Amino acid sequence: MVTMINYEPLGNHIVVEMPNVAKETESGIIKSESMLKEEADKRDGHAKVVAVSQEIENVKVGDIVIPKGQGFMVMIDNVEYFHMNMFDVLGIVKQNGASSITTFPV
Repeated sequence: MVTMINYEPLGNHIVVEMPNVAKETESGIIKSESMLKEEADKRDGHAKVVAVSQEIENVKVGDIVIPKGQGFMVMIDNVEYFHMNMFDVLGIVKQNGASSITTFPV
C-alpha cells in the first residue's frame, strides 16, 4: 500500500516515512524518552517515499530509499515524516519479487 499525503515538497526534495522505533523492549519494558530519542537518532536503513517534488525524475512515491540522514521532521495530519534533500539519498532499493530489506547497525 502506498501512503499518500497532501503535501508537495519544492526544489530537489522528497518526503519519507521512516520505520517506527519500538516504544518497549521485547520483554515488555517501556523505554525512557531518552532511550527513544537515542534510537531515533541512530535510525539507519530504509525509508518509504511518500511525496516527491515535481523536479525529481528518478524517485517516485512508494520507492524505498536508503538515506544518509533523516532530514527535517515535519508533522502532516499528526503523522511524523522527514523532509530531505535528494543529495541525502544514497540509493533506491530495487525490489524484485518478495525481497526483504535487512539493515545492520554501524
